[in-house]
Amino acid sequence: MKMNNIESRFKQAGATLAISLIILLIMTLLGVTAMKTNILEEKMVNNDRQYKVAFHAAELTLREGENQINTSAAFSNALTTDTTNASSRGLYLSSTPSMIWWNDVDWDNAYQVKASSHSSSEKPLSYIIEQLPVPNSGRDSREAGRALSRKYFRVTSRAIVTGVAAKVMVQSTYKK
Repeated sequence: MKMNNIESRFKQAGATLAISLIILLIMTLLGVTAMKTNILEEKMVNNDRQYKVAFHAAELTLREGENQINTSAAFSNALTTDTTNASSRGLYLSSTPSMIWWNDVDWDNAYQVKASSHSSSEKPLSYIIEQLPVPNSGRDSREAGRALSRKYFRVTSRAIVTGVAAKVMVQSTYKK
């Protein structure tokens, strides 16, 4: 009788070891998966942060362009219709409101864009200003009952955060 008792005890010890190894393997896989998920979430948060930094920089540059329109009296004399010979540095005269200047502009060319005063080597900030044609509705624009001659501008700004190459472009239409 004692022989049977000893044999059954050895068989049970092997099953416990196998179950323990399986549980350890499952826990290891869960830990590795949790670490990978955490790393991915950190990358997503960092990318979102970099995008927000670039967006705020582009907004700041956009406001700088609008401020230039608002404060410059002899502004419209420097406008050009030529993207390759833009000696006016980022100031364009658009013949049609649907013209997409920001696609034709070389944003890395200092002669085609205006560099922001907030620009740095880590954050290149630039913008262009386009004077749009006055909408032709068959009559003059009227504000408070009198005809006004207003100029319409589209400001397009671009910001890049070089750490992760987050690129943001924003636009506004400005009436002066």
